[in-house]
Amino acid sequence: MVKRTQGLPLNTIILAIIAIIVLVFLILIFTGGIGKFTTQTTQVTPSSNQTSSAQCSEYAATIVNQMGTSTDSAVQLQMLANSQYVISNCSVYYQYSFSLYNNSQVVCGLGSNYNIPTSSGTIYGCKIQ
Repeated sequence: MVKRTQGLPLNTIILAIIAIIVLVFLILIFTGGIGKFTTQTTQVTPSSNQTSSAQCSEYAATIVNQMGTSTDSAVQLQMLANSQYVISNCSVYYQYSFSLYNNSQVVCGLGSNYNIPTSSGTIYGCKIQ
């Protein structure tokens, strides 16, 4: 006498696995779990509107070196107005203080309510002390 075993066909097993995966995915969608996953993956890099503080610090150090080459405070302000530090809006949000040749201080990172007009542009987020 030959015994035959009964088993599930391979197609049924594959369909069950696909159904479980779809069910888990639907549960994640309806419970908001997939939203948590997508926000975590999109926050890896700063948005295009924001500049990281490390980048702002680099911009500030660069303009300090450039401003040190001039003995004219007006020229130094023009250098600052045309710098990447101001163009990238670091001057609005990233606090930094620049010394001018006439011993004045340009304090930046004060928000959008403070501006210094110059002949070559406006320095946003800063004031002279």
